[in-house]
Amino acid sequence: MAMVTRKISLQLLTVGDGKSSLPTTVISADDVKVKITDSSRIIVLNEAIAEIVISLGFGDKIIGRDATTTLAALEAIPKVSSGHDISAESVLELKPTLVIGDTRSGPPEAIQQLRGAGVPIVLAPEVWKLSDIAPRIALIAKALGADTFGTNLLDATQSDIDKALNTLDSSTAKPRVAFIYVRGTASVFLLGGKESGADEMIRSAGGIDVGTDLDLAAFTPLTSEAIVNANPAIIVVTTRGLASVGGIDGLLELPGIAQTPAAMARAVVSIDDDLLFSFGPRTGELIVRLAQAFKILTTEN
Repeated sequence: MAMVTRKISLQLLTVGDGKSSLPTTVISADDVKVKITDSSRIIVLNEAIAEIVISLGFGDKIIGRDATTTLAALEAIPKVSSGHDISAESVLELKPTLVIGDTRSGPPEAIQQLRGAGVPIVLAPEVWKLSDIAPRIALIAKALGADTFGTNLLDATQSDIDKALNTLDSSTAKPRVAFIYVRGTASVFLLGGKESGADEMIRSAGGIDVGTDLDLAAFTPLTSEAIVNANPAIIVVTTRGLASVGGIDGLLELPGIAQTPAAMARAVVSIDDDLLFSFGPRTGELIVRLAQAFKILTTEN
């Protein structure tokens, strides 16, 4: 049978000019008042945060990133973490004037140490659904002293999302879709469920998230029984995840997957890692592209 895999990759656009109106004071998501006087040396501790900072025009001010921030535009930028745990020493070595992360950034001891050293740290709220995008963009824009561009970015992002949702064909049958998080090199195989982030994108694009349908937690170990019960017609994976298991053939060899309708039709959608969970400026276009992929795969099969 011919391969019907679809790959989704979108360009990250810049809408701001990187100019700040400072000083400014914001309330971090952990209820800490933070005063920012300089945005010339920024460290980002989250991929989605980095996307917003770049979209506001401050990409050339980013001098450090955490290991989970893998945007191609920041490939040459030094890392200040191992996995999700940042190193206070590595951060201080870069002499940042502003650090932006979210409420998952840590460990708390490192955040406390950096704040004790006088580093302005702004933690944005986590985002797992479309309605949470606006508060995060607004906070980051204010922290950067770029309120006007923040408003423009908010308006454009919401407009794109609204247009995307309004273009969905309600008469089309909703396919059952499984998001599988794989890191073959680390033997990590997880089935997405409620509040995985991918569930919101799948629903927004007109699919049924099978993990949510089975009332599974955000990420559940992938077993033959779980994926067979889920019975997905389409499988969504990230690009690096798919590569880590040797491509589509390696993915379809994972426990139980061969018995699913998705495997029999080789109906797989791969999405750039930095795009699927970004919940930001590219989200509207991602919804459109994902909905198109679902329709094509459903029609072909």
